[in-house]
Amino acid sequence: MNQTPLAPMGVGKLLDRSFSVYRQHFGAFFLLALLLFGPLLLLQNLMLMDLTSMPFLYQETSEEAFWEALAERFTSSDAFLTESIALVLVYLFLILPITTLVSYPQLMGSSLLMTRAVVEGRPIGIMPALRQSFSRFWPLVGSTILYILIMIGIFFAFTLFCVLFFFLCAVAIGVSFEGVFAGTDEVGSILAVLLILVAYLVFLVGVMLVPGFFILRWGFYLPYVLLEEEGVGLGKSWNLTKGNFWRLFALYFVLMVIYSTLSGGMQIMLAGALGTSLVSSLLQILVACLLMPWMMIVYALAYLDLRVRKEGTDLQALLNQQPIAEPATVPAQMSGEPHE
Repeated sequence: MNQTPLAPMGVGKLLDRSFSVYRQHFGAFFLLALLLFGPLLLLQNLMLMDLTSMPFLYQETSEEAFWEALAERFTSSDAFLTESIALVLVYLFLILPITTLVSYPQLMGSSLLMTRAVVEGRPIGIMPALRQSFSRFWPLVGSTILYILIMIGIFFAFTLFCVLFFFLCAVAIGVSFEGVFAGTDEVGSILAVLLILVAYLVFLVGVMLVPGFFILRWGFYLPYVLLEEEGVGLGKSWNLTKGNFWRLFALYFVLMVIYSTLSGGMQIMLAGALGTSLVSSLLQILVACLLMPWMMIVYALAYLDLRVRKEGTDLQALLNQQPIAEPATVPAQMSGEPHE
């Protein structure tokens, strides 16, 4: 297998290369996702959905009831959840932590190793990648816990700031919440609606930019923990992503748009074709396992691209620091001139 040199890539080229890597090695990446995520997603469905009330293959619905069938997929299990608190608690305190702290980091780590092998022109293998990734099991778990706790703290602080800020704005412009809810203050009601809309839009943009800034800047801790055996890797990730936030933001914004479109479109097609059946639920698991490796490949290529950019910058800085060597003076005895 020939080595394909990795040069700095723009957002479009990086996404294009991710599709190419996934297409050429689809079986390996898809099988990896099935091994690490398939069983947990199946357990999630068993615990959080009332499968006994679902038909096996097809639930017939008229054309007019299409959207009702789609909505039913997300609302039919509410009563089941309220009656199965024990299963919900098992999911929250066992399955969800295993998914977040074990399966997800291991999938990212193994996908990173396999993607790097593709880029370097080496043969890829699932078992060698899993062995190397699991050899750093506890450092990956510990660094992931720290990363999640920091992100939760940042998101909570940002949400609290937004709530206080918009509450003070509402008080400053004189909106009477009592009059709004009583329906007696028409002007206040209009201002309240406008304020809520503006607050919602500002909050969405703020979430993408403020917590998103730290999510992206610290988000590449895992390759350092896995490949360079760093203890945490957050500091290295911060230095690696310096000066690249907006490019990473654009990359992941486009990535989420594509992912949401593909995932949502497949859910709509499955709901329309199979309704809320067991086969539809199983196919939803396959769809999740189908899309997840692509996101992992994008992450791996983004890291490798950042390393290429960083190493090129560091090399240029090192060359700039080197003093210009002055030509050496040749002694007269060595120059071949005749002695007097």
